[in-house]
Amino acid sequence: MIGVVSLGNQGFALCSYLLSKGYRLIPYTSNVENLKIKKIISTGKIEGEYEFCPTINLEDVLNADIIFITSITTAYSDIANKIVEYSKKIDFSKKIFVLFSGKLGGVLVFNKVFVDNGIVTNIVETDAIFASRKVSMDTVWVRGIKRWNLLISNKDYLGSDKSLEIYRIVRNIFDDIHLDIADNFIQRGLTDFGAMAHATISLINMANIDSKKDLLFYIDGITPNTVKLIEDVYYEFNSVAKIFGTSIIHPIELLDRYYGTVKTSLLDAIKNVPNYKYTKMPDSIYNRFLYEDVLNTLYPLTLLAKLKNVDLVLVPSIVNIMCSVLGIEKEKYGRTLDKMNFFCKEKVFI
Repeated sequence: MIGVVSLGNQGFALCSYLLSKGYRLIPYTSNVENLKIKKIISTGKIEGEYEFCPTINLEDVLNADIIFITSITTAYSDIANKIVEYSKKIDFSKKIFVLFSGKLGGVLVFNKVFVDNGIVTNIVETDAIFASRKVSMDTVWVRGIKRWNLLISNKDYLGSDKSLEIYRIVRNIFDDIHLDIADNFIQRGLTDFGAMAHATISLINMANIDSKKDLLFYIDGITPNTVKLIEDVYYEFNSVAKIFGTSIIHPIELLDRYYGTVKTSLLDAIKNVPNYKYTKMPDSIYNRFLYEDVLNTLYPLTLLAKLKNVDLVLVPSIVNIMCSVLGIEKEKYGRTLDKMNFFCKEKVFI
């Protein structure tokens, strides 16, 4: 039995994927309206109709052996705190929680709640695998599936142990997707094209977003100059990764591994990703393209760089501008080293 917590775009896509492979699911929702859904209709890369029986009882989901967390990453601490309330009823030591889009250090944020409560469990982090959109209450359009990604766990986030059984279990579920083990949580978290591109493209297209222009984000929203900035962001990502004993593949190679694309240039690579031809420009700056990537990848990256005396220029500028526009206090709402429980391991890295 597999549990799925949160039924947004990723949650519905994941459920349709798992159901298409014959897995038994128990999905959790906090929205009572979702209890009316009796089947999922999936279109695009996953075609089919699947019986569906969500629950509003979190304890039922936590009795599953593997529990996927598909919520927005800013909700990780709140969800983990709700889960640990059941620690007297449920033995979490054999459970596997899979964070489906951890951003930078998501596995540490989620794990900290368990550590603070003296609970041992298993947590694996990967990126969101599906490019998907709910088009109605019971219908999800899966327009793209990443063919490759990285994993890291709370057991070896400082330096991976590829022999861990939890990796074998997760990889077996996604037997048609190539999941490699990251060197550490830095490589896992920074191997993320969205984190390099979302805020960068949005910043350049602020007027188009505010004007609610009907444009395609990755087609109309980029130019050779935009791509230059994305590449510069990548080089700053990689400069921090190298200090932590790893590296990040170039975004051209990353997009090709994700979806398959041409490799003549980054501009060509972006414009030839099949599912990017459908991605609309956001109609508001208050969207996931900005909020999650800025607070949960770009901002903690600046803190890690400062910790290791790496001089970043572009990424801190993007963070400061976006937080100013969004009216967000990054120190309060962003992913800090303290929220990742990173200080207790600081000497290991240094």
